[in-house]
Amino acid sequence: MTHGTTTADGALGTLGTGSPSTESTSPIVQLVARAQQLYSLPTVAMEVLQLTSNENANVAQIKECIQRDPAMTVKILKVVNSPLFGLSGEVSDLNQALALLGIKPLKLLVLGFSLPKEMLQGIEVEVLAQYWQFSLTKAVAAREIAALQGKKYGDETFIAGLLSEIGALVLLQDLGDAYANFAAKVLQEGADLSEMEWETLGFDHAILGCRLLQNWNLPETLIQVIREGHPSSGVGFEKLAGQSATLRLAHNLAEVLAHHRLDLMPKFLSQLACTTQHDEATVEHLVLGIQEKLYQLANVLSVSLPEGVNYGDVVAQAYVQLSQIAESVAAPLATGDREINQRLTGSSEGQNLVESMQQFVQSGMKTPVKKTVVAPAEKTVGRQLVTADMQLLSEISSGMQRCRDQRTDFSVALFGINGFEDFVLMAGLDEVEVVRRAVGAIVDRLSDAVGRVIPCGDSATAVLLENHDRHQTVSIARQALEMVGVWAQRRPSLQGVDLSLSCGVASACVPPKSLPPKEIFQAALRCLLAASNGGGNAVKSIELL
Repeated sequence: MTHGTTTADGALGTLGTGSPSTESTSPIVQLVARAQQLYSLPTVAMEVLQLTSNENANVAQIKECIQRDPAMTVKILKVVNSPLFGLSGEVSDLNQALALLGIKPLKLLVLGFSLPKEMLQGIEVEVLAQYWQFSLTKAVAAREIAALQGKKYGDETFIAGLLSEIGALVLLQDLGDAYANFAAKVLQEGADLSEMEWETLGFDHAILGCRLLQNWNLPETLIQVIREGHPSSGVGFEKLAGQSATLRLAHNLAEVLAHHRLDLMPKFLSQLACTTQHDEATVEHLVLGIQEKLYQLANVLSVSLPEGVNYGDVVAQAYVQLSQIAESVAAPLATGDREINQRLTGSSEGQNLVESMQQFVQSGMKTPVKKTVVAPAEKTVGRQLVTADMQLLSEISSGMQRCRDQRTDFSVALFGINGFEDFVLMAGLDEVEVVRRAVGAIVDRLSDAVGRVIPCGDSATAVLLENHDRHQTVSIARQALEMVGVWAQRRPSLQGVDLSLSCGVASACVPPKSLPPKEIFQAALRCLLAASNGGGNAVKSIELL
């Protein structure tokens, strides 16, 4: 389906009322207005924008501006030193980064790493991981495809890909579970998310994101690339050129890899053939490079990705499917797509999404749609059993302050016993304390005795790790769960007792002064509950920006 560009303000039309929307009441206008009220670019990003638009600004001013945000400085140096940029030698300060990259790429990095932290808070861990997987895959693919094409604008398309899905964050925040469940249903059916957004809402997340970026006064050329690079723009690939064409290729490849839409592989290969010579080995090399750099970038940005991702297998499956498709099935496939779209529009998820949008419009932006972040209580480790007392919060506060002074990462890991009541019934309360001590001793050994172990309510143990980022802490937590399992099997008093632990990790890269100790604890607790609800013996994590 081609929607064109004339519906940019979301002729949400009716949502069942039969009357067209006006500019003042258009849902997309209300969404953007609310987002503008709630989310603003960090001060450093705004200042860098102003400086780089001033012809008289110099490198020293830009460097001084960025250095006022230690977390931003750390992120920039991490990504510049990553294989993504492939620079020779280590870049140790912003002077070198500016000299090697230039002002424009550095400016774009600041913009790309400056999503308002409020946009990422409160979103369920798995949903956020899926968002990052698609966005980062698209961003890395854009840069790699530009290199394959022999183009020099890889940095620009990388940032365009990184910012291109921001509208989905707005919908997740304002429509909550209704949008998350609908998106999951669409992807499960192998349908096109943007197309189904147009069917149910009258606009899609791509155009919503572009409107928000415009309101933030981001460069118009960047916004144009983002809009044209999305298939829902209605601009045919044959009419695209330069960065927009590269971003369209990256989008379609990301759909294949991250959303497992194997049906888009022929389109991607056909479009790639229009821009550069390639064969199956070239595509395989491209995809393996994307996966490698995807995880490197996720590590730099300290964001979670879904586990078990193997893009090489996905592409292999896509080629197998290509070889099996015959011309005679083309027409039935098109009919099947229409049937899927109709089924999704009429599904309970589709109806819930429409009703949630109606509630949002009627609320006049005053009250966001309620989101359910954790699963049903009967599957959790027990909220009342995991609490943070004043001692724990004081220890967290002191640890974060030391990390601020040293400009290093800080992490909180919460270990909880799954099915706590059943475990106590079978093993007794004394064994809870034994398990707690075992967790502490194991973590102590894995972290070289830098972790501070503190009881956390009846069923959990908190471990505070200074100078440890999210990925280091997750690695320690996973090893600890495995080692506790081995220890429990050897302990006579636990024979016949099902001991299963979960862990939630919350980390902050150079913890900002505005981050309350209770907030990072609660973030770790949400991750612990998510890990427990998933069946236990798992680690879930989140990075607080």
